[in-house]
Amino acid sequence: MTRIDIDELRARYEAAFEAFRLHTVKLLERSKGGQQPTPQELAAETEALYELTRLRRDLLEALAGAWQVGR
Repeated sequence: MTRIDIDELRARYEAAFEAFRLHTVKLLERSKGGQQPTPQELAAETEALYELTRLRRDLLEALAGAWQVGR
C-alpha cells in the first residue's frame, strides 16, 4: 500500500470519526431534552460506528504493513 493510499484511508477515517461524533452529539442533545431517539437515528449512529470501526481496522492494517515493509 502506498503512502497516498494510507493518507486517503486516514482522511476517510477522520471523516467517519466526525460523522460518528455528530450522530452522538445529536443523540445526547435529544436525551438532554428528555426525548427518545428515533429508530432511524439509532440505526444511523450504529452504522456510523460500524464504518468508523471498519476504517480504523483498515488503517491500522495498512500502517502495520507499511511499517513491516520499512523495516
